[in-house]
Amino acid sequence: MLAPAVAWQAGQAFQLHRYPVGAELSAWLDFHWLIEWDIAAGEHSQRVLPYPNSHLVFEAGATALHGVARGVFVRRLHGRGRVHGLRFKCGGLRAWLSGSVQALSGRQVGLDEVLGWAAPDQVLRAEQAVLGAGSHQHAVNAAEALLLAHLPAIDPWVVRLDAAVQQVMQDSSFTRVGDLQILLDLPERALQRRFADHVGVSPKWVIQRARLQDALQALAQAQAPSLADLALRLGFCDQAHFSRCFRQTTGQTPAQYREAVCRSMENRADPKTTARP
Repeated sequence: MLAPAVAWQAGQAFQLHRYPVGAELSAWLDFHWLIEWDIAAGEHSQRVLPYPNSHLVFEAGATALHGVARGVFVRRLHGRGRVHGLRFKCGGLRAWLSGSVQALSGRQVGLDEVLGWAAPDQVLRAEQAVLGAGSHQHAVNAAEALLLAHLPAIDPWVVRLDAAVQQVMQDSSFTRVGDLQILLDLPERALQRRFADHVGVSPKWVIQRARLQDALQALAQAQAPSLADLALRLGFCDQAHFSRCFRQTTGQTPAQYREAVCRSMENRADPKTTARP
């Protein structure tokens, strides 16, 4: 979540909830996420730099599979509503498709277009059941019911790829594709093919996204490191390369992002700014 202090200022305007998936789906999915909002006037715009995961998203009139988002995902919330998503493990969506996950990268595709058993009327009924549920648990059950009726075969690569990506995301010492080759014991071309087919993006992309996530967290700290030190620590060849990649992904330079975070933190600390009517 970019500029989390700005999101904090939205107060109770929107809420994010997370729930585990049932045991029968845990081989392919990570968790459920629900966003609910009630904004009386205007709108709240939230920018998020997503992780390299695909999602099944139930949204009124727009239920779809979301491939890995290559850039910043921007969601504008207004009025009142709810969105219910299920996050697939890295590689987890592949077993449900007839083709490569790469075909969905950066796209939102209707379930009936890529899942042979998901007829439009079936998807609509599931959407209504999930979004009209009287409790979060009922929504979770309704969302899982759609998938439980068509469980695919277990794919051992899901475990290996998801564990490898999680390690990359958590360990900032992973800065080169060669690190993943060693971890997965694959030659470079085989590694590239496996990531394209199962994850939807390249190993280099995953590593760079992980290190940019690290950069966002570091720049949001009260005592942020210098940009030169941060670039070196995260494996970029120099500060200019780091700034260029950061701007291409987020739309801001690291310095601009840091300045925006500082302003939002100051506003959060100022009771005149954060007070609500």
